[in-house]
Formats: sequence, C-alpha cells, structure tokens
Amino acid sequence: MALKQRNTAQANVMHTVQWLTLFCVILLGTVPLILAILRLWSVTQVSPLEALRHFPEQIGAMDALRFTLIEALLSTLLTVVLGLPVAWSLGRYQWRGIRSKRALFYLPFVTPPIVAAAGFLALISPGGLFSSFGLDLRGETGFIGWLAETTGWQHPGHMIALVLAHAWFNLSLMIRFVEPVIAQLNPAWEEQLMMLPKGQSASGRLRHLWLPVLGPSVAVAATYAFFFSFTSFALVKWLTPDFNTLESLLADLGGSAGIYNYRVDTSLGVLAIAGLQALLMLTILAGAGFLERKHTMTISIHEEHTNRKKRGTPPLKSRFIVYLLLLASMLPFVSVVVASFRTRATSQNGHTEFHWTLEGWQRAWTGDASTLTLLEALQNSLVYAALTLVIALPIGYVLASMFHRLENNGKKRVASLLDTLCMIPLSASAVMVGLGVLLGLLRWYPELFMYRYLPVLPHVMLVLPFLVRMLRPAFSRIEPAFEEQVRLLNLPPLQSWWHSKGASMMAPLTMAASLCLAFSLGEFGATYLLIRVGSWDSLSIMVDQLLGRPKFDPLIMPTAMAVAASLMLTTLFVLWLSEQLRMKQGDAND
Repeated sequence: MALKQRNTAQANVMHTVQWLTLFCVILLGTVPLILAILRLWSVTQVSPLEALRHFPEQIGAMDALRFTLIEALLSTLLTVVLGLPVAWSLGRYQWRGIRSKRALFYLPFVTPPIVAAAGFLALISPGGLFSSFGLDLRGETGFIGWLAETTGWQHPGHMIALVLAHAWFNLSLMIRFVEPVIAQLNPAWEEQLMMLPKGQSASGRLRHLWLPVLGPSVAVAATYAFFFSFTSFALVKWLTPDFNTLESLLADLGGSAGIYNYRVDTSLGVLAIAGLQALLMLTILAGAGFLERKHTMTISIHEEHTNRKKRGTPPLKSRFIVYLLLLASMLPFVSVVVASFRTRATSQNGHTEFHWTLEGWQRAWTGDASTLTLLEALQNSLVYAALTLVIALPIGYVLASMFHRLENNGKKRVASLLDTLCMIPLSASAVMVGLGVLLGLLRWYPELFMYRYLPVLPHVMLVLPFLVRMLRPAFSRIEPAFEEQVRLLNLPPLQSWWHSKGASMMAPLTMAASLCLAFSLGEFGATYLLIRVGSWDSLSIMVDQLLGRPKFDPLIMPTAMAVAASLMLTTLFVLWLSEQLRMKQGDAND
C-alpha cells in the first residue's frame, strides 16, 4: 500500500512538471510572436488580416514571392531527380560500408548554412572549380553570359548556383524517406507482379507497384525539400545577391520595423510579408504532415518483411551514380578548406594569380580592429550551443515523455493538439522567430539588448520541435511491463528512472544532444537579426561579416574561409563524437 501511494505521489509530481513545462514552452513559442504582431499593429494601425490585402502593394514583395516559389520548385525538382536514383541504389542492393555512405550523404543537411554558402562561393568564384571548367556562375561571362543575353533571363548563373546548393542541402531527405521503403519491400511483390500481364513491362511495374509504394515517400521528401528551400536565408543572401526571397526580404526590412513614427511602410511590409509567409509555411507543413502519416503507414506494412534478401551487389550504373554524387556532396566541404589557403595576388602583367599561404588562418587567429579573433568567436558559439543544450534537451525529454504518456492513456487527439502547439516555432522560419524576439521582446523591453546570451532564446525555440520529434519514437520502444517491474523494486527515483527509461534512452538522447549542439553552432537567421555587439559574434556571424567586407584586401576571402572551415570542423567533430558515444552506449546495452 505504501509503495503504491509513493508511486502515485511521484507520478503526480511528474505530471505537474510536465504540464508546467508545456505551458512555459507554449509561452516561449507564442509570446514573442504575439508581442511582435501587436507592436506592428500598433505602429501601422493595420490589423494582420488587413495587412495581407496590402501585400501586393509592398515594394519588392511580389518579386520576392515569385522568386521564392520558382527557386523552391526548381530546387525540389532537382532534389528528386538527383536523390531518387541514390535512394533506389542504396536501398535495392548490398553495399559495403552502407552506414558510412549514408552518413556522408547526411552531412550537408547538418552543415551550418553559412558554411554551405561559403563552400559554394568558393566553387563559383574566380579561380574556383566551376570557373576552371569555363562555367562562370558568379560573374556570368562566357556561356552563362550568352544564356542571359539570348534568353533575357536575368542572372541565370546566380539562380543555377542557388538551385544546386539547395539540392545539395536537401539530398539526404530523399535518402531518409525513400531508401527504407525500397530496402524493406518484400521482393515477392515485384516477382508476383512480373508474372501478370500488367507487370511484364517496366512502365507497368512503375505504374502498378513503384508509384503506389514509393509515391508517399517521394512526396513527403519533396515537400520538406520545398519547405527548406522556401525558408532558406544564408544561401539566398550570398548566392543570389540581386534577388530577394520572402525570407531575405523580411531580414532586410526587419531592422527598421516596429519603430513609432519611423518607416511605417516598412512595418506594414513586415506585417504583410510575415503573414503571407506564415500561411504558406503552415500549408506546406500541414501537407508534409499528411504525407508523412501515409509514409509511416507504408513503412509499417513493409517492416513485416525484414528478413528478405537484397538483390546482391550493386551494378556498375548504381556504383557510378552513388560515388559521383558522394564526390559532389564533398566538394563544398573541400572547397572551403582549400580556399582558406589560397591568397589572391596580381602579377606584373595584371593577371590574377593565387598562392598557397597560411595568411588567411593567421588573420583569422589574430583578428583585427573590426573583427574578433577566431578563438573568441568560437568561444561565443560554444557558449550559445552549451546553454541551448542545457535548456532545450531536458525540456524536449519532458515533452516527449508527456505526449507518449497521453497516447498510452488513449488521449491521442490531446497529444496531437499539444504537439502541434509546441511546433509553432517550426511553422515559422529562423528569420521570423528572430523578428519575433526583435520586434516583440526587444521593442517592448529594450534593456534586453544588453543581455549577452539573447541568441540562446531563439535557438531553444527553433530546436525544441526537432528534439521532441526525435525523442518521441524512443519512448514508444520502451516496454510498459518493464517499467512496472522496475516500480516494484522500490528503488529511489533516480535509480528507478535509470533502470526503466534512462539506459534505453541514452542513445536517442545522445543523438538529440548532438543535433541541438550542431543546430546552435550553425544557426544564422535569428542570430543575424539579434546580435548587435561585435564582441558577441558567433562563428556564423563572423563568416557573414567577413564575406560582406570589400574584396580589395586579398586576405578577406581566405580569412572568411578559414573561419567557415573552423565552424564546419567544429560541427563535424560534435557529430562524430556523439556517434562514438552512441555506439559505445549501444554496445554497453547489448
């Protein structure tokens, strides 16, 4: 009886903590955005709904919307075209080192966006790999210039570079969603279909087997690719400097918005653009959620056939596709490192030459009057990341456990509703979250400008939805009967948690922690809007500042690339270390 009462009391305390945590998270995700809307409403005297009607009137808004939709559609199409053959090859055949290949394909997705921008700038700039093959995407001379002149297409090289960068970034989505479906498909299905008249041709098998089976997976991957291309900021900022997306236009207008009697048109533009973008993003995410449920149903059907045999070693065609795209995936990483050691110089005859030096790294290490040293910026980034981890990971764990408990108690609709409320920051982009803090909290409470660790707030807001999504499946794999048996042992609370959940959750928690650290280290959109004091600059902000400085100084680019390489290597080290810890934890559990 006493044991039962004790367990009941502990459960009540846990439930109270869960509900309080949920309440705080909802406030964290909504209050800055609500305050920002109220601020803009007060300045413009125009309601958010009425502001939507004024969207076409805002300078540059329609051009930004048109460009956003075009680049996102083209990026999604290229992602599918490149990613589907890779996912097919990896899932259909037996590969040596399959985990390593997947990890390499996943690296671009966890790469800080500003590093990706720096990598592609190095590839397309004079002296880069593309220009060495006569493809001048930056200066748009030669074939690209002819293309622009012939077709009337403004800056085709910039658009091509952006679409390539987005496809590179989103390629892992196709592998993540499509490969498991192919790998887990019962081979008997295809063999039986080939015995029927409709399955004797490749087109027949495509129509009657592959489209129904792979369709939901391809659709959900494409939808998420569209979403991430739609909300891209760093890549747009540096690869298409003459065009704005909705996201980059918000960033440009946000700094002067929300101020009484100053640039009221800017405040109205931010209110209108943010409203339309939020509606579009909610629609995309709703569609992605619907498609992901269909994808999950497809996976659940296939998992019954995990003991199937694959079709042997990959043929030459599949090897060529996989290794070629693996090489392409590594090019931006390599280009950043290479560019950090290349310094531009002008010869006596006026030609531009490049020399291999360490001057860029030396400048990054020592800094100058206008920039921090590499070590100082790294220290700031690590502090932001550590604080984000300490705050976000426990909250994500508590919320994931709460939603799991509600589902087990038959309250799936309640769990789904609460999960949706927690996903509000995910329905907003990084720039919109940053604007929420800037126009909401900081315009109402300007003294917060002096708080050094302010960027941690949007970092926590943005990473929490991903943490919850990562940890929820881990709770579903814990056997309820095992938890009941642990309670009967009458152990202290901490030991009881460890034996019932903690040991099983260490691997997922390690992966979630690595994601949290990697995200915070590379976050750019919100941090770009909020950091106002140079001594608080993170590595990503330092890269952006260096890239924006005049290029008459030949050390600017190698210095920027040295800082970008440092950010890249730090992020990769965090991910590598977490993988090692996860594998050791898995071995210990076995």
